[in-house]
Amino acid sequence: MAQQLRLDDVCKGNSICVVERFKALLESGYQPDPLEVRDISSLLGEPTKKLEVFSSRYLDVFTRLVQRNCFYQGGAALCIYSWNPRARVKYFPVALDATGTILLFEGGVPQVVAYPTHRAYDTVIGGEVIRRPEEVRVAEVTARVDGFQITFYYNSLMKRWVPATRYVLHNMRYVGGRLLTGSLEELVNPYVRVADFIAEKDGLYDKLRGYEGWTFTFILEAPEPAILRPNIELYRYEDFKLYLLNARKPNGHLLTVRESSEIINIPHVPIEEVSISTSEDLERYVNTWSKDLYVRSRFIRYVDTDPFRPYTVEVWSKLYEDAVSVRFSSNPKSLLMLASYGFADEAVNLLVDYRDLRAVGRYLCNLFFELRSYLSKALEAGVLKDLVEQLKLPEELLGEVEKAKRTGDVDRLTRKIVASLATDSIYQTRDRLVELLNSLKRRLTAT
Repeated sequence: MAQQLRLDDVCKGNSICVVERFKALLESGYQPDPLEVRDISSLLGEPTKKLEVFSSRYLDVFTRLVQRNCFYQGGAALCIYSWNPRARVKYFPVALDATGTILLFEGGVPQVVAYPTHRAYDTVIGGEVIRRPEEVRVAEVTARVDGFQITFYYNSLMKRWVPATRYVLHNMRYVGGRLLTGSLEELVNPYVRVADFIAEKDGLYDKLRGYEGWTFTFILEAPEPAILRPNIELYRYEDFKLYLLNARKPNGHLLTVRESSEIINIPHVPIEEVSISTSEDLERYVNTWSKDLYVRSRFIRYVDTDPFRPYTVEVWSKLYEDAVSVRFSSNPKSLLMLASYGFADEAVNLLVDYRDLRAVGRYLCNLFFELRSYLSKALEAGVLKDLVEQLKLPEELLGEVEKAKRTGDVDRLTRKIVASLATDSIYQTRDRLVELLNSLKRRLTAT
């Protein structure tokens, strides 16, 4: 335990650094106590006192779950650690810190040079991750800017502040799945080049002077939301914005957004001025946020005794992606989904005001409500299953019909049916829904 405390101090609380430094000690011949092996291995999510089990787990985590991209120069290596996007998200300390941690290895021994914001717990995995405000106070709630993470840190090899992304260093980029690396001085990554341009233009580098050893995490907002995965190289640098997320002290302590904004006076991510003191307050806000059309998610940070990885939960909107799809691509399926949750007016207004697009969008929403009414009648009349087969709709809808019979949930059934009929064209989707509705009416009339 004493050894881990020393590692925590050297590594500023960063669990990836602690594990990597412990591994370096082992390779130098260090013989740890079994309790120390247990403490270090717990950072990898599977505590064990056996050194061989630790080594196996280390290999598994750093080859399958965490990706490590390194740049080598002389006897030094600069490595950035990120969670493998193809791996299922997990929540042990190394996983939480795999958000762009950067270590500098000199003589094979690592030290932290950048420690960006850790991963938040995701409410999608279950409501139990949300703590009760009566037991743990809420420190801050912030709204997510739908952009790209940028880490600003002082690079001692370059003798300057430099940006990095969540996955690669400034001199790295992926092209066709291959990692390309430039020289140390090159800003190869397109996200880094944009962030560097803004930092120079807005005087950010001047404001960071004197904060060497700190890590500042920002969000780079593009003209299109990050959820759409836009090609940022199509836009002018002047069209982007940088928002401060938070700052981390040289000792590893992570500040809140508000505390961070008091250090450097620049635009920051929105802070929600809400009072959450009871579980009822929290439930009400979570229900509202989960149906937000304009904010992708909110972060609830709790008052925590862990200064490095304070407990934080991300509450996602279930409808944001559909709203973005309507706004940027006039997606009829997404329009219908928003209408089904009571946002027909908002969905229509999100459509581009071009020719008859909004009028057709309004008609499509009305078709949804009319279709829902007739589906309810067809369900009661017992003719819906035959009609699904007659119209050659997807076979899985037969199961949805049976489920609707048992539960009476016609809303879900209607969503499933219109989703199966929707195409990329709002006009073609309209015609297909009209055809289904007319078939329903004829069948019910004949019954």
